[in-house]
Amino acid sequence: MEPIRLGSIGPEVEDVQRRLEALGLTCPSDPSVFDPATEAAVRTFQQRRGLIADGVVGSETWQTLVGASFSLGDRLLYVTRPLMRGDDVRELQRRLNRLGFDAGYDDGLFGPQTVAAVREFQLNAGLLVDGIAGRETVEHLLRLHRSHQEAPVAAVREREALRRPSRRSLAGARLMVDPGHGIADPGLSSADGAQEHDLTWRIGAALEGRLAALGAHVVLSRGPNTSPTPSQRAAQANAEDVELILSIHLNGANSPRARGAAAYHFGTEVQISDRGQRLAELALAAVLDATGTQDCRVHPSISPILRESRAPAAVIEPGFLTHPEEGRQLAEPRTQQRLAAALTHAITHYLLGDPPPSTPARMAPLTSARSTP
Repeated sequence: MEPIRLGSIGPEVEDVQRRLEALGLTCPSDPSVFDPATEAAVRTFQQRRGLIADGVVGSETWQTLVGASFSLGDRLLYVTRPLMRGDDVRELQRRLNRLGFDAGYDDGLFGPQTVAAVREFQLNAGLLVDGIAGRETVEHLLRLHRSHQEAPVAAVREREALRRPSRRSLAGARLMVDPGHGIADPGLSSADGAQEHDLTWRIGAALEGRLAALGAHVVLSRGPNTSPTPSQRAAQANAEDVELILSIHLNGANSPRARGAAAYHFGTEVQISDRGQRLAELALAAVLDATGTQDCRVHPSISPILRESRAPAAVIEPGFLTHPEEGRQLAEPRTQQRLAAALTHAITHYLLGDPPPSTPARMAPLTSARSTP
């Protein structure tokens, strides 16, 4: 879809405003005009939903906005391609999980694990076992409630997995490295013209080489000249049955003073991926230790690569491409190799359970003291 943003005019803008107002987000009295008030409402919605808060209604924001209009029971829920999504699916998952039927995390996607949980519930309730959440299944589910079981089965399983290292070495580990964006979706650009898709590819390729040298089987989500969608990357990770996913992006802001590193893991207002959070924390700590840049912290997100993949996943943004000095250094091969070494350290720590015997040597901060806000 064509992004709807500040300055857009037409019925599609009015549709966005109507949906935002139904969620309690006030838009201007002048319909069909995407003005600053509408942009602010979109940003608020994106922040609440763990989306990139850029104020632009792109494909992911639009699908999430449409899904937010559904309550459990409003429609029949069944398997489709692409998957059905929405707040009704999330409520279905929450209720199934609280009753002990493992629907996975409440990611709002009516996928195979949710279908299996619906079928198991139907079998136990004496209903037709078809994996479809129709009127009779939903009515039975709404009559049942177990408030004391707040932690879904998936969360318990993840916490147990965190208590024990999965490997003694990286030999044979199946990992995905996801260089963000692609040639058809280049992402951000620095003042010097460096493009995000090119820099994430260079960092990702260097990381792939280091991990492969340790014996890992590394799947790159794209090549230097391809641009799969985030959902296609998640589907590839699922098909390859990888053990973790590390997605590499760069940050940007309207202010050239903004700088620092941040990381993201799957999370909603009520649930998070514990393993994804751990991977994000380790990746961010390694980058901060290697670069000395500002800590922009770890955040929950529902971006497709985090939500639609079965493996624990994290997104790392090692710096702001829009910061003059930080952007320049991110384009330097020396910095890219440092970041690859730091991320190798983080992945090794995550999989083996203990820090490797040596950590990447700390480099000079990506920005000078005079550029610090």
